Amino acid sequence: MNAARTGRRAAAALIPLLLVAACGSSEETAKISAERVVGNWKGPDGEKISFSADRQFTATGLDSEKLATADCPATAGGGWGFFVDDAMDKTAPSGSWIGLGLARQYWDKGDCHLQFAVVDGGRTLCATNDPDVPCGLDVRFTREK
Repeated sequence: MNAARTGRRAAAALIPLLLVAACGSSEETAKISAERVVGNWKGPDGEKISFSADRQFTATGLDSEKLATADCPATAGGGWGFFVDDAMDKTAPSGSWIGLGLARQYWDKGDCHLQFAVVDGGRTLCATNDPDVPCGLDVRFTREK
C-alpha cells in the first residue's frame, strides 16, 4: 500500500511538469518590420544568413546537421519576403514568417524547404520546414553584433 501511494504521489508530481513541457514546445511568433530583419544573423553551429534591404539574402551553412532535413545547399542566395496569405511577398512591409526564394542556380539541388518564424519579440529567427511548428528544426538564429 505504501509503494502504491508513493507511485501516485510521483505521478501527481510529474503531471504539472509534463504539461509545462508540452505547452512550452509551441512558440509565439512576433510581427516585425522588414528593417528589423535586415542584417546578419547566425545559428548555433556556424550557420549564417544575411538579409539585405533590397530583399536579397546570402547564406552559408544551410546544410548543417540540424538543417539537413530542409535539403538546402551549403551556400545559397536569392530573394526573401514575408509570408502573406500563405505566399511569399517580397514587398510586404512586415510579418512574422520569412520565406526564402532561392536563385535559379540552386534549383538543381532539389527543393529547399526552409522558413523562418520570428519569435522572442523579434530577437530570434527560428528555422522550420513546417508552417505549423515555428521552431521545427530547432535552429535559432540571432542577430550578429
